[in-house]
Amino acid sequence: MSSNPIVRFFRSVAGKMTAVLALCIFVLVLVNWLLNSFVLLDNYEREQRELLIQSYEELNGSPRSQRTLVGLLEGYALEYGMGAMLWSDTHVLYSSSRNVQSLNNGFFKPLPLPSGSYEVSNRTPPQAVAGEQWLTLSARTNDGLNLLLWVSLSNVSSGAEITNRFLLWSGVATLLIGALAALLMARSMTKPVRQLSRMAQRMAQLDFSERYVGEGHDELAELGHSLNTVSETLESNLSELKTANARLRGDMEAQAQQNEARSRFIRNVSHELKTPLALIQSYAEGLGENAADDAESRAYYCEVIEDEAEKLTQILAKLTMLMQLESGSEELLIDRFDINALLKRAVERYAPLFEEKGAPLPTVTDDPCAVWGDAVLIENVVTNYLTNALNHVTPGGEIRITATPTDHGTVAVTVFNSGNAIPDEDLPHIWESFYKVDKAHTRAYGGTGIGLSVVAAVMTAHGMPFGAENRDGGVAFFFELAAR
Repeated sequence: MSSNPIVRFFRSVAGKMTAVLALCIFVLVLVNWLLNSFVLLDNYEREQRELLIQSYEELNGSPRSQRTLVGLLEGYALEYGMGAMLWSDTHVLYSSSRNVQSLNNGFFKPLPLPSGSYEVSNRTPPQAVAGEQWLTLSARTNDGLNLLLWVSLSNVSSGAEITNRFLLWSGVATLLIGALAALLMARSMTKPVRQLSRMAQRMAQLDFSERYVGEGHDELAELGHSLNTVSETLESNLSELKTANARLRGDMEAQAQQNEARSRFIRNVSHELKTPLALIQSYAEGLGENAADDAESRAYYCEVIEDEAEKLTQILAKLTMLMQLESGSEELLIDRFDINALLKRAVERYAPLFEEKGAPLPTVTDDPCAVWGDAVLIENVVTNYLTNALNHVTPGGEIRITATPTDHGTVAVTVFNSGNAIPDEDLPHIWESFYKVDKAHTRAYGGTGIGLSVVAAVMTAHGMPFGAENRDGGVAFFFELAAR
């Protein structure tokens, strides 16, 4: 399509309608001008010729008295504006000219025509204004009288020129007004068409947001309302189709994620259970084969078996909690409790481990700080954060625990431990079951690899934020609870 707006306009329906109507007006004005210029004068001259002949025939029809002839000539002058002169061979009988005496002194000669004949020419009548156009009938009556009848053609010619000038200006004005009216009318008539075209183009691009809003009860309005119905139906069907596709895609992705998570979970559980089971089996076999022949050795063997059994118990307990939380079977008991009191109890319970790590016991304020949540599960979150901090704090380092109100109506609980930062690529994965930053899954820290997964499940069930971030000199784990 041309980018020229003028070309684009005249290719449109509105442009074509405007051009056609303007052309019709132009042709109408041109035809009137041509008729006025070339037909009107000839037609008028022909009619005047017939009038002169008819008048002569009426005058020459039967013998009439001179008084009768003069009366007829006076009637022609009044009715048709016709000039006339009637004279005998010796004097003038009648003249429409005012100065009859001057005519008499002119000794008018007889016309060189046979009696009862006439001729029509453009000769100038007596005492006529020079430069004007005339149509003159010269005749001799059956009675031998001389007759001149004439009419002016100049008035018609001048009128035609005036009319042509008027037609020119009125034609231009009519053309402009008509073109403007045609443009407005065409735009009004094509507005629904443009809207329907725009609507169809959007529908072709699967955009069903536009609706036909035109008024009226004509065919275009019926078409517009039909397109509205089609658009609404297609939009509804497309929405249902997209919803079904999104649900199917989500189900497929969720299924794939579940399959991958299940496979990874099974691998990790097998890996985590394999070591304690192997140790229990090995030390139990040693006891059965009397490998420990003294009481101290047997006591050591039993202690190892008890420790590994305890680890298995912890793993199974946390796995059970994790599955209950993720399946939604663990019902939350939301209540209002003092988070500072909970933090203080947890720190005091872990006091021996702080002493073992050589880390000072964190200070927790006694000021009440009420929050909303499941106190039992939140205590599990705090315990996991403290265990993780104790496992990773540097020897002689520090662990800080704070509960700080935020500007958006929550309390942020943070557990910071000094130590090595968590690699950025590992931060998003630490909440996965059995994920450990140490890729060899060493047992040096004594963790189960499930604690942070339990944290994620508990906080997700509460619908509250949680996370971890590297800070200067260590790592901070945090979560938030509603304060109101």
